[in-house]
Amino acid sequence: MPNDRTRRLERVIGITGTPGTGKKTVGRLLARFLNFDFLDLNQLAIEKGAIMGEDEHGFIADTDLLRKHARESVKGKRVVAVGHLLSSIFSKRRIELVVVLRCSPLELENRYRSRNYGAEKVKENMASEILGICAYDALKKFGRERVAEFDTTGRDAHSVVEDIIKVIKGEYPKRAGFVDWLQHLHAEQLNRFFG
Repeated sequence: MPNDRTRRLERVIGITGTPGTGKKTVGRLLARFLNFDFLDLNQLAIEKGAIMGEDEHGFIADTDLLRKHARESVKGKRVVAVGHLLSSIFSKRRIELVVVLRCSPLELENRYRSRNYGAEKVKENMASEILGICAYDALKKFGRERVAEFDTTGRDAHSVVEDIIKVIKGEYPKRAGFVDWLQHLHAEQLNRFFG
């Protein structure tokens, strides 16, 4: 159990989002800018043996074991923690701010193809982004007062980090729930993603 001094030192900013939205790139840059440590939850799961198996979409994490190791990794530190499992790993009291990165499904589709994702993995991740699953999970777990959503479509990581810093400093309000891809996609595009 962390003591009061350790708790005062500890600051965790989380970054989550669908694969391909820029979590690692933005997270590393933000950590460097803030002089925080960088914690990749996927990498931590691999390093600590918190993998239960694999399926066609990737590895399946042991969230209980990963939660334990993540707590140890952030204890008394200033950390930018990155991963789509963020909402399953951290408690509300441990996270100061949750950044949810969003990206147009059309841009994500190109990113997935360049990464050689299989058709099923592409479809699943596209559906997750269109439906805003990571944003929903973050809002449900951490509450609107701790969540800020950012659209990374067509933007470089530096401009996204600049906006995140402005939210941290209180220069920009935290906004969440404003990204709605369903309004921007045509019926034939939705059929392609969900059909």
